Amino acid sequence: MKSDGPILLAVLFLACGLTLIFAYGHGTAGASAAYPVSAANVNLSIATTGPAAIGGLGLLTLGLIVLAWALLCAIVGLFRRDDPEARLERMESRRLAHEEKLDRVERKRTERQDRMLEREGRRMHVAVVPKE
Repeated sequence: MKSDGPILLAVLFLACGLTLIFAYGHGTAGASAAYPVSAANVNLSIATTGPAAIGGLGLLTLGLIVLAWALLCAIVGLFRRDDPEARLERMESRRLAHEEKLDRVERKRTERQDRMLEREGRRMHVAVVPKE
């Protein structure tokens, strides 16, 4: 399975959701780095109100769901080995099966036409026989 499309959709939804939340939000942000890494911290305080909060959260949720779908597609794609020769072979077998089906349909149609012509010929023959 190809995961290109779902990944692009996921990135689009996530970016739109975060843009709505941060563009219409108000708050503070701060970061500090310290020598013992355990003392470093990042503070982010944002409040978004109104339709942007609901829309942003909805787009974020949808983006996460599509991202999970893309991850599943990528994992399935890893285990599915679809070499070009096997793909061509499958396509050829489908084409042959389709042609055989068309041949059967054509034979049946021809047989029906022959039977109808034969019946018409009998009717014509009976009609042409002169009376004595």
